[in-house]
Amino acid sequence: MRWNPLQVSMETVIAASPLLGHELEDRRPIGAAQEEHIAERFALASTIPLAGPQQRDLFCVAPLDLLVSEQAGRKQFHLLELNGTGIGGLTNLTDRAVSEVLQSLAESCTAFDDPDGVVLLAVSGKESESSPRLNRLMHEKLLFVEAMRQGLSRRFGGCEATNLALLREGKGRRGMPAVALGYIKDFLNDLTVEYDGSAWLHGRRVIGAVNDRFCRNMLQRFDERVDLEELRTLNRCFSAGSDKGVAYSLMNEFVQARPQPGLPSEILNAHADSRLSLVQTVLDWMARGRQVVIKPHGTGLGHGIEFFLDPQESYEQVVARIDRSLCLTEEYYGISGGALPYTVCEYVDACRVAAKDHPLEGHKYELRVVVYRHGMTLRAFPSIAKVARERDDLGGRVRRALINNITASGDTSKVSGVDYMLPLCNQRSLGLLGLSIEDVESLCAAATGYVRYVLDQVDTRPERFGLPAHRQEVGTVAVPAAA
Repeated sequence: MRWNPLQVSMETVIAASPLLGHELEDRRPIGAAQEEHIAERFALASTIPLAGPQQRDLFCVAPLDLLVSEQAGRKQFHLLELNGTGIGGLTNLTDRAVSEVLQSLAESCTAFDDPDGVVLLAVSGKESESSPRLNRLMHEKLLFVEAMRQGLSRRFGGCEATNLALLREGKGRRGMPAVALGYIKDFLNDLTVEYDGSAWLHGRRVIGAVNDRFCRNMLQRFDERVDLEELRTLNRCFSAGSDKGVAYSLMNEFVQARPQPGLPSEILNAHADSRLSLVQTVLDWMARGRQVVIKPHGTGLGHGIEFFLDPQESYEQVVARIDRSLCLTEEYYGISGGALPYTVCEYVDACRVAAKDHPLEGHKYELRVVVYRHGMTLRAFPSIAKVARERDDLGGRVRRALINNITASGDTSKVSGVDYMLPLCNQRSLGLLGLSIEDVESLCAAATGYVRYVLDQVDTRPERFGLPAHRQEVGTVAVPAAA
């Protein structure tokens, strides 16, 4: 490989990170453990075409998180959430898959039309005012910045990388677009929306936003006044990527139209738009003998998720925990009254790591399957099993045994998140989880089929998602493969 003396490797950035501001997490052991021939098999099994060129700019990448249960001796996969372009753990994938994701992002950026606008690449973190969390995968976002600079440079002849501090100071070159990297919370605090719905950040018109949760938070912060005809959101299906209720409704429609052998016929769920509705729904479901989970929209790291598994829990305790969830999401995400609407759904008793000689034996897990656009097709990469921090020895009474969030596990236990994950394109990992190659092939095909169904809905029924009619973009050009 020819050495470019002006490039710095991810290894060097990670090694220097404590000196640059805060420590970054090295996911190289996971990416290196993915077996390329297995990854390619899953990619081939899952590849499906888009409906047409009009769908190309609707989507870049979205990871699906799924619980695994045992039903009549067979594995069943339950959608937990559809994530989006705020993906953490990109480097869990093989180098080839990472390059394909970045190529998709670069291609999507060629459709922008303002040579002086700014695209906001928003990252999670700093949710709590009292103990702000810094993003330990920030180096992955640098790959996104470079891919977007490449796409915008092809479109306009140049593009600048910047950040919120520089924009506040009025620094930067005008007459060319910019990609600004920053935390969701900081961007939201500095953004303004004019009477015509245009979004501005310190004198620069915001022409694009990357991170599904950020897009949803921005609309909520400004009472849905943002003009989505002028602001491009990558992905365009961000509503499904930030609201679990929307994702579940779409999944139910998909499996009804196209039953999948590994997916349940229905995700039982309800939307609660107010505190009163949330309390009443939880109490009603518990009275029917259901075990219940509540999930806020537009949040991360498991914030606000509560489990109601004890049918004997008192009314006062149930209400107190609901109020605690609402208060936490209001504080962390600046959403008045809490991150409503909430999704109420039925608790699924997930499978556990069964290998007796493994340090995570007895811990519950979920799977992450990354779906991304590759040219005019969709393909899937099953990246990791996310394992709960603690064993579930007490029947769900320990919350940390029920939350399979890698960032939360790593941050709270002060160890690497790699300690709580297994690479899925790996024969040994599949054996530890009791999964066959055929199980995961079927899951990958279902994952791309589901995302294609979501895109079909965005394409043909944009009003369903609060979007303007899809317009045919002009000036789109091909972009060389990202490095």
